[in-house]
Amino acid sequence: MLGSLADLPYALASVEQDFIVPASVQALIWNEVVPEFLVDSVVPRWWGIGRNEMHAAALYQRAGEELLIASAADPQLREKVLGILSDRMAPVRLEQIAEALRQPESVTALIPQMLPEDTFFLAAEFRSKFPGQTAQWGSAGRELETLAHGDPSQANLERLSKDFGVPHLEMAQSNTRTLLNKGIFPASGAFDDRLFGESWESSNLYWARLADEMGYSPAMLNVLVPDLTRHMIANIFATNMDDWPALLRAMERTGDEFRHGRITVRGAGTMAGQVGGVPVAAAENLDR
Repeated sequence: MLGSLADLPYALASVEQDFIVPASVQALIWNEVVPEFLVDSVVPRWWGIGRNEMHAAALYQRAGEELLIASAADPQLREKVLGILSDRMAPVRLEQIAEALRQPESVTALIPQMLPEDTFFLAAEFRSKFPGQTAQWGSAGRELETLAHGDPSQANLERLSKDFGVPHLEMAQSNTRTLLNKGIFPASGAFDDRLFGESWESSNLYWARLADEMGYSPAMLNVLVPDLTRHMIANIFATNMDDWPALLRAMERTGDEFRHGRITVRGAGTMAGQVGGVPVAAAENLDR
């Protein structure tokens, strides 16, 4: 009983996963990661987060994508980008990215395959290691720099880590929310399955970017994140135990369904400034 109380969110999530109906037949990856995803969606709370903080989280991800795109045509920038990514990726995955960056025409296909946490930390580490090289930034990077200079606390990496991070009870022996920047652990092999779940730090960053792009307030994350996470879980379709990109595909599929109004989230329809249940900002983006 004491053990369950000490880890109550995970214990409840382990039971709740059996009540989520999958959209298709699931592979082995299902039971190993679902409890962690559910915990990560309900333990963090966003009542005190400002709009600039949520926007900064989105800008870090977009700026990381811009660095990848720019590095395809700039060998020196590519070396810096790969050097940063090498600290958080397996050699095989890093080589795949390096090969894609050598061919500018393949970068567009690479971007959807990048985890939000990878692009987030790529931009964060680049800002830290090369602070004077603002010429390398695209529009999102320049906007991030402007936001950071205007109010440094809103774009502070430690603050954003607490805002959009997740508990790491096994990896860090703490329920404190944080982003560890360790990369994805293999689902099989010598690691415990729960460690793989805890190493996934992309979801809250992705939902924050989605909410920012669609014009939702940060407080709405308290409703959006748990609901969208459950939809993501239902969308998981893995082919084998090491098919971690299945999680990314499920997350992006869920985001696309939400953008196009195919997912109804409780309370979202009562917001002001909506067109057909979709925020005006999102409706304008869809029109474009």
